[in-house]
Amino acid sequence: MFNFKATSIILIGLLFHLFLKVKAAVTYSSTFASCVTQSAYQPNGGYQPGTFTNSQACSQRCFSGGSQYIYSAWISTTFACYCGSNSFSTASVVAGNANGCGINFEVSITHTTFQFQQCTNNYRLTYYDLQSSSSDFYSIFQTANCRRSQYLAIWPTSGNTFLWACGNGYQSTGPTGNCGYQINRIYFHPPDATISNLAKRSKDDQKRRLSQHEQHISNNHWCPKGLTACQLQNDPTSFECIDTNSELESCGGCLHGDYHPPGYQNMTVSAGKDCSAVQGVARGHSSCIDGTCQFDCRTGWKYRDGQCVKS
Repeated sequence: MFNFKATSIILIGLLFHLFLKVKAAVTYSSTFASCVTQSAYQPNGGYQPGTFTNSQACSQRCFSGGSQYIYSAWISTTFACYCGSNSFSTASVVAGNANGCGINFEVSITHTTFQFQQCTNNYRLTYYDLQSSSSDFYSIFQTANCRRSQYLAIWPTSGNTFLWACGNGYQSTGPTGNCGYQINRIYFHPPDATISNLAKRSKDDQKRRLSQHEQHISNNHWCPKGLTACQLQNDPTSFECIDTNSELESCGGCLHGDYHPPGYQNMTVSAGKDCSAVQGVARGHSSCIDGTCQFDCRTGWKYRDGQCVKS
């Protein structure tokens, strides 16, 4: 006779076992962060006695010594290991890749579900989720939205600022490079993290994020949310973060164009205005409101069709 009660218990048991297997499949491991000069970074957990043949062994030592030690710093030339809970600064970053930092520290995150993929500025994130900045490298990995995303890009720049963006799609647009200053570190969630819902997104939500507007924003992840990376007039390799809704000299868009490093496709052409330079405007009588120039015309001029014309 078929026993529904017993069968239910068996099914529940199987489902619970499957749940445990999925949960157990999520892999936490160390991952490469950056090559960092020894003179500019002092891990607050100090030197660890012993010989460590690779950065992974150093990371294991640090994390086993206390979960607060989320950074490990390994030196390949001496096999020395240091641990810390304090982040390195962007000014301490030097060029080099995993297993190739030479006499410098090879700094790793000791415990994360993300894995290092490569360093490059020639890429595009799609199914874009979030962009912001931080002065602490590891804190970016803990951001709620990024913990559920498949890809994460981190860009160390001036002012001890790590600009970052995360999303659920990735496109390479050119060659990779060394992980130096102002070079993006690309991280990804492996399939087991995706299964565990750490990187799950519905297909409908992904389709919605593929609009042209979202695609444009995904390329513009160099600045905190609400600001636009605008190219400097005489230096195409540099930019400043601007609120184009209120900036007098870049109203409605970047005056000299959006910043796109080599390898990025220009999605739009900005049409920013310098409201203070509009012909016929009275000095000190111009402003930018909601991306539109607002101004008074000087004596001898009158307002007509959005501009000042001579009376």
